[in-house]
Amino acid sequence: MKNQLIAEFIGTYFLYLMIGMCVVAPGAAAFTPLAVGVGLAALVYSCGHISKAHFNPATTVAYFCAGTHPIKAFLPYIAVILGGAITAALTISILNPEGLALVKPIQVDTTKVIVAEFAFTFALMWVILNVAIAEGTKSNQFYGLAIGAIVAAGAYAVGPISFAAFNPAVTLSLCLNGFIPWTAFGLYLGTQVIAATAAGLIFRSMEITNPEELPS
Repeated sequence: MKNQLIAEFIGTYFLYLMIGMCVVAPGAAAFTPLAVGVGLAALVYSCGHISKAHFNPATTVAYFCAGTHPIKAFLPYIAVILGGAITAALTISILNPEGLALVKPIQVDTTKVIVAEFAFTFALMWVILNVAIAEGTKSNQFYGLAIGAIVAAGAYAVGPISFAAFNPAVTLSLCLNGFIPWTAFGLYLGTQVIAATAAGLIFRSMEITNPEELPS
């Protein structure tokens, strides 16, 4: 499992590094969704053949609920994904401390955040499951583009409402860097996990799974 965990750490690290650095870079915020979507697609292609490119504890939850991720790999994946995101948050504090000092946490409207994070975390999980492990899309070459595209679209759609986290590891690092208030962390986490669970269980009930190559 070592190679899978290394890939997950690297992929998550660069995913959040892109997010944070784009947000604090002067004049780059408007292009952040596009940059993150393209960058995520590249990371998914680079690591998908090694670890299935989760980069998101919600993805691990969705795969587990869909019945394609073994219980023995569940906690190790979560741990390294969180570690990658936290390390990226610390890197941003080194690369652009001036930008972080100017950050004001997003104003959290509880109802809007729940709806936005549930809808687009579910959409992200649904796309991932259907392009990565569905029988009908087996061996496709568009999976990375599809995943990057739904993240970019979701970020443009609800970024001003919830910061478009869709990912507990990203949410944790957004809190560490001051983009989201710590008081909202539990709200985000619960919403994202419930959305991922729902997507995984619905996908599993439709019996369209192609058994993936599981970590050994």
